[in-house]
Amino acid sequence: MTPPPDTTTDQAPTRADRFARDLAALKIPDPAAARNVLWLRTGALLLLTGLVLGALAYPLAHATEDPLAQRDALAIGLTGVVCAVVGGVLYLRYSLTGFLRFWLARQAYDLSDLGDRLTADPTATVLAVTEGEPRNGATSTAPR
Repeated sequence: MTPPPDTTTDQAPTRADRFARDLAALKIPDPAAARNVLWLRTGALLLLTGLVLGALAYPLAHATEDPLAQRDALAIGLTGVVCAVVGGVLYLRYSLTGFLRFWLARQAYDLSDLGDRLTADPTATVLAVTEGEPRNGATSTAPR
């Protein structure tokens, strides 16, 4: 097997390469870790279980005139509501964790890159504005 070609001899590392290297240096855990997937699936399972329990409790409570059976069905229905709420919160929390973790790392990298550019050349313009685009909410007089 031949080793992969060395791409760093002629070219400077690209922005994506630097971002991947800096992301690895931050030691952010992989969002696809087994524990996160387990909690995500647990949340989805609890949510579905809560919906099923709620759907089953309604006919049980209305099918009888016996107050004891109705109270049992109401307890099952309340358990279903609690399961659905807890499952929904778990699912939402662990489904957003991966996205927000990457977003935070990306923001940190972009701010670091911006700081490096500003300290390297303080007279350089940070944001390039194309001709004809509005600046600071003002309309431009240039034709589009």
